[in-house]
Order: sequence, then structure tokens, then C-alpha cells
Amino acid sequence: MIRGLGIDVIEVDRIRRAVRRWGEAFLFRVFTPAELSRGSASAAAAERLAGRFAAKEAVMKALGIGRRGIGWQEIEITVDPMGKPEVRLTGRAAAMADRLGITAWRVAISHTRLVAIAQALAE
Repeated sequence: MIRGLGIDVIEVDRIRRAVRRWGEAFLFRVFTPAELSRGSASAAAAERLAGRFAAKEAVMKALGIGRRGIGWQEIEITVDPMGKPEVRLTGRAAAMADRLGITAWRVAISHTRLVAIAQALAE
């Protein structure tokens, strides 16, 4: 049963500007070490980070709360060995998902050099 649906789109340059302006402070506030460890030093790092940022926003929307009350790091977007995005919730995000009866997530992420988009389906 579908319990929530969220979608988000972000300009990749917004992430580039945030990294330039705030550097590691921004990265470590928004992303977990696991999210940063995969491909964050590559040429496409901004696109990947923008995709993960959009996925976090989409998960928040699927939970029905926007960004209220949940920290960025309470939603972790990683990938399995085949490259499929996965969601791992902790803290208040996990508690909220439990209250809503959410037991599974499906996430799709896509990006170009200009924009990243993500959709999150809560089941």
C-alpha cells in the first residue's frame, strides 16, 4: 500500500555554490559519511550530491512533513552494489516512518549536468 509520495528537483549549481561557500560544513551537515564516500571526489560529484539532496527532500515530502523536525543526516541515501538507490532512516525520521506504517521505500534519482530529480515512494 502506498503511504506517501514525494518528488524534488534541484539545480546542480545550487549544490556547487553551497560547497564553494560553506565547504565541509555544508557537506557534513547535509550528508552522512557513507553518502560522501561514494564518488564525492569525481568530476560528477556535484551531480551525485544534488541527486542525493533531491532524494532526501523527496523522502521528507513522502513523510508529509517537508523539512520540519527532521535532520538531514536522519535520511541516508546510498546505493546497493548494482547502483540502485536505497533509503536508510534513523532518529525522528525512522520514528515518523514507523508511526505512518512505512516498511519499504522505492527511490529513483536522475540527473544531468544542470538538474537533479528524485522521486520517493513510501510503502
